Amino acid sequence: MAEEKLGMVRKNDERNNVREVRLSLPFGDLVCKWWGPSDVRPIVCLHGWMDNAGSFDRLIPLLPSEVSFLAIDLPGHGRSAHLPVGTAYHTLDALRILLHLMQLYGWQRISLMSHSIGAVVAFVFAGIFPDRVDLLISFDMLKPFILDPDMSLFLLADAIPKSLDFDIGSPVRRSSEPTYEYDRLVEHMHVGFQESISRDASHYLLYRALEPVTDRPGYFRRRLDPRVRHNPGLVWSHDLNLEIARRIKVPFLYLKTTETPIFEDPQYHQETIDVLVAHNEQFVQRTVEGKHHAHLSSAERVAPLVREFLAQHWAREKCSLSKL
Repeated sequence: MAEEKLGMVRKNDERNNVREVRLSLPFGDLVCKWWGPSDVRPIVCLHGWMDNAGSFDRLIPLLPSEVSFLAIDLPGHGRSAHLPVGTAYHTLDALRILLHLMQLYGWQRISLMSHSIGAVVAFVFAGIFPDRVDLLISFDMLKPFILDPDMSLFLLADAIPKSLDFDIGSPVRRSSEPTYEYDRLVEHMHVGFQESISRDASHYLLYRALEPVTDRPGYFRRRLDPRVRHNPGLVWSHDLNLEIARRIKVPFLYLKTTETPIFEDPQYHQETIDVLVAHNEQFVQRTVEGKHHAHLSSAERVAPLVREFLAQHWAREKCSLSKL
């Protein structure tokens, strides 16, 4: 089962001429998947919490072949390096990753297609650096949640001490992690994400999320850095979200699924939408049927909306040549 399903993912990459890219950063390698022409600045794809670059494997083949995409494994996820011992993960770390990418490739601007917490990162990045972003596509999350003070403090008090539990050497930590048969990991992913990730779609994430156990054939260990689980998120203000929304002037497609709740007072979400509409005539909001991972589990529903948006707002001649 495992060999057959993971082989299917490998063949999908081969069929679409996907190449793996390893970018050297101060803490280790950032591992990415490059889709499309190598001489076109790609749309950078940011995955969600505890996902990886495979999140976009079913969607990108349905998008225009002349557009390039660079799907990255964020640090601690997929095949990318883990942060050094004694450090912890924070959502804002991903902003530095985007700046690293721009420096390495010599890009003056960046285009972003993102899901979940990746979409939150893209929103914040575009607000802090509005002149460095030229296009945004966000799936199912728009901005940082607004939580009441008690909940924000609870999350911080819970997450920070737990991150200390993993301040041991990586080889020791990795060898002590549990191992599982492949079918059980498929079921874990499907059930653990409230069936948002279909069983068929799970293989595209598991391909990058697992490593085989050498002395136990048929068993796998997760690559994910367990410290990722204890990222407290952003303690943020509604006024700051509104100011970010005012600053975003570039083409912006926001796709919201029908079966995923807002996870905050809907007023905060709607007021942010209202500001985006009022200040950006290129902001587009659409609804797609499905759960949180619709772009992966039901890519055929999402792709037409993305294709329509790219047809209006993406042009090859506007994308500078890649440096690397």
